[in-house]
Amino acid sequence: FHDESVAALRAVDGAVIVVDAIEGIMMHTELLLKQIVAEGLPAMLCISKIDRLIVELKLPPRDAYYKLLSIVESVNKILAEASYGRYPALSPLKDNVAFSSAQHGWLFTLSSFAKVYAENNDDDFGSLTAKEFSQRLWGDWYWDPEMQKFHKSPQGCCTDRTFVSFCLEPIYKVYTACLGEQEKVKKFGYLFEKCAASSECETSAAAAMSKFMETASCGLVDMISKHVPSPEAAAKGKISRCYSGPLDESSLAVQSMTNCSSKGPLVVHVCKLYSSHDGNSFDAFGRIYSGTISPGRVKVLGEAFVPDEDDEDMAIATIEAVAIPRGRTRSNVSRATAGNWVLLRGVDATIAKSATIVALREDSTHEGEEDSVHIFKPLRYPFAGGESVVKVALEPLNPAELPKMVEGLRRVSKAYPMVRTRVEESGEHVLFGTGELYMDCVLYDLRHVYADVEVKVADPVVAFRETVIETSSLKCFAETANKRNKLTFIAEPLEEGLAERLESGQVKAKWDKRKLGRFFQSQYGWDLLSSRSVWAFGDSPTCGTNILLDDTLPGE
Repeated sequence: FHDESVAALRAVDGAVIVVDAIEGIMMHTELLLKQIVAEGLPAMLCISKIDRLIVELKLPPRDAYYKLLSIVESVNKILAEASYGRYPALSPLKDNVAFSSAQHGWLFTLSSFAKVYAENNDDDFGSLTAKEFSQRLWGDWYWDPEMQKFHKSPQGCCTDRTFVSFCLEPIYKVYTACLGEQEKVKKFGYLFEKCAASSECETSAAAAMSKFMETASCGLVDMISKHVPSPEAAAKGKISRCYSGPLDESSLAVQSMTNCSSKGPLVVHVCKLYSSHDGNSFDAFGRIYSGTISPGRVKVLGEAFVPDEDDEDMAIATIEAVAIPRGRTRSNVSRATAGNWVLLRGVDATIAKSATIVALREDSTHEGEEDSVHIFKPLRYPFAGGESVVKVALEPLNPAELPKMVEGLRRVSKAYPMVRTRVEESGEHVLFGTGELYMDCVLYDLRHVYADVEVKVADPVVAFRETVIETSSLKCFAETANKRNKLTFIAEPLEEGLAERLESGQVKAKWDKRKLGRFFQSQYGWDLLSSRSVWAFGDSPTCGTNILLDDTLPGE
């Protein structure tokens, strides 16, 4: 789900987008690409299920190439639109695009595929190194076997691009050998026998491709290590985007987070809660930006915490265990240092969605460190509407189990980042989610994991939002009781992209008038009077997707 992806992107330094070779770009893919741009993360692309192009659609290699090219171009178009042309384009030539089949267990990039040829001592390409050869495996490059040369345009009998000739055709031959007639793959000398049963053919194809792509199998790891920066290198950009406090270099906490120092004050950003097997407790998944964490007492700062202003959303908790997440497993450790992901047990009681964990003064070796630490920004979902819009009312089948259902709703709200629960004035309990499938998963977990009660669910209600598509043709006005004052309003649409920047917090109403005026003048061409006449943003005075503007002239 999109909210899970947003939580994950907050903790990482790079992202690999996996796209189905047949389905292409889906709505969720587009939302993720926009979120990656908003987070400022390096993007990589993995086109999966390429075996379906061969086995199910039975596309010729040339058509398969155009299908893959179309996916790469579609991804680059979305990235360019979301970043206004500032994001670098993805290309197999840059080794940030991989091709794979998860079912048959193979993956390759152009560089890793070139190593397959180099390993087999292929001397047909003269003095070209594997790197130089890989740069000729994508785009308008053609191989002339008679002249033993690469060309930028078709020459004589060489009408297929090199990606088709050197990458796709050998793969097609392996599948043909395993699923069809007996055939020998030229240049690599592998001989595959036709299988009698379809299940054996699938297994044989997987084994053959695993052997054939053995050298290229490290392509994904090479791609990630090449394009994803280290936690230390990415820390400064990550802090500037996610940290809510001022980036004052004189602050010890900010300096330690920017340097990813394990000797600085402890700062951990918790961005997701994972439930235990019985659903009764949660482990907090977070990233250590500074310091070293170990079992002991810490201070947990909630999403509403503001230093020296509002410290109600703050609690003391005890870390019972620290673990390093490893997919489905974990490794318990005695301590973890800055730059690592950790799972913390025992701190979930006061965490609603996300939190910031810092050291207690009595446990700290850095005087005053917790006083200067602000929280990390709560998770936002601007590209998914910003909030959940599907509402259902719930009640337990057995009224005596109402307390169990209420506790289950509290746990569900912790487990799903975009779930919201509320008690209406009528006393009914309502649950907010993002869609039909999302609500099915939430209600299943409520019934079987977190509450173990049977609940009755009312028909869902979807909240709709209206917008403005053109300037109002009529003026709306209101007068005071004594008829001496009159307010007149009109509505008009905001400039493209401004609503998203308002919602994501890139523009702040607390800026001074000069700074706010310069922003609207330089970015959206507002005149001086309008740019300095902003009263408030909406739906709250400080944030939202609307602007309340005083558009009267000084003489009026």
